[in-house]
Amino acid sequence: MIIPQYLQIRQDQNPVFIWGCGAFAIRVFHYCRNYGIAITGFFVNVPEEKTEFEGLPVFQMEQVTERYPKFSVIIGHANYSKGAELLRQVKNVGNVYCIASCCYDIWNLISEEFLIENDKILNEFYSDLRDEASEKCFISYLESRVNDDPSYMFPYYREGISYYQNDIFALGKNETLLDIGACVGNSIWPFVDAVDGSYRSIIALEPDESNCLILRERIKDRAVQNVTVRQVCAYDQEGVVKFSGEQEQGGIQENAEQYSLCPAVTLDGLCAELNADVTLLKINFPFSVPQILSGAKGLLSQRKPKVIIRAGFDENVLIETYRMVKNLNPDYQIYLRYTVGIPQGLTMFAI
Repeated sequence: MIIPQYLQIRQDQNPVFIWGCGAFAIRVFHYCRNYGIAITGFFVNVPEEKTEFEGLPVFQMEQVTERYPKFSVIIGHANYSKGAELLRQVKNVGNVYCIASCCYDIWNLISEEFLIENDKILNEFYSDLRDEASEKCFISYLESRVNDDPSYMFPYYREGISYYQNDIFALGKNETLLDIGACVGNSIWPFVDAVDGSYRSIIALEPDESNCLILRERIKDRAVQNVTVRQVCAYDQEGVVKFSGEQEQGGIQENAEQYSLCPAVTLDGLCAELNADVTLLKINFPFSVPQILSGAKGLLSQRKPKVIIRAGFDENVLIETYRMVKNLNPDYQIYLRYTVGIPQGLTMFAI
């Protein structure tokens, strides 16, 4: 039986607080308002000058525990697994809630109809996974997204598992990283650390202008060598596309109302231009992943680099990404891990 989170929270007899006081907490608050969930206030565990937020009082955690012998908490920041573990050690805390649909504004849930309609490909995907850990990640992702409850995935999230340091592959000392959706470089520095600074080259693609400027500045400040930065979108054809969004939530959306025009390249064309022998491909976009892969047919079929894709943003993109990778090169072995402690942190590894 599917029991959405909002029904459980709405029936909670304790005063309910949101932990957090930033942009993510606002999304949680709007979710609560939409579903008629009464919120007593917000609290933080770090210094905060705000005494009011969204028309409600803001407390320090100590103030809440002093005033309320029992209260429940909705986590309003994007570190669900660690936050839930910490709160369960506070004796005053009754129930702890995490809401999957508040992450990255992915508001839709996986429906029963979706599971029925995609039964064949979902079973094929599951059967093709290479180890038990991948199978558990897959099932827990579906459960989390169906029930809007990330706690299903908590047992299978391992802190320390990341794009480049994991139990699936080992990096060599002569890698070329092609980073699609480099943002401000947060996935570049861990790569450099993982190979102890020894690599062939890094190619970073980032379509957002402000992100790209910050990325270039940070590369210069950190004195990272052999990095090529392009302010372009990877796509299935060259030209100009509509890029919409910001930070890690951007992507190509032809029906977007607000967008910027951005040059588009195919990865095959880019690799030919740069004469790049890519050994590691990382993609972090909520949308357009199948189109990006379509523009990398030669790369995946002929070069077969290790592939890392944040795939948990959308269930349709997840299964289409799996289908594309296997169609382009059936020899790829597929693994799943959580690289972030939220359902949207589900990451596909193809080796």
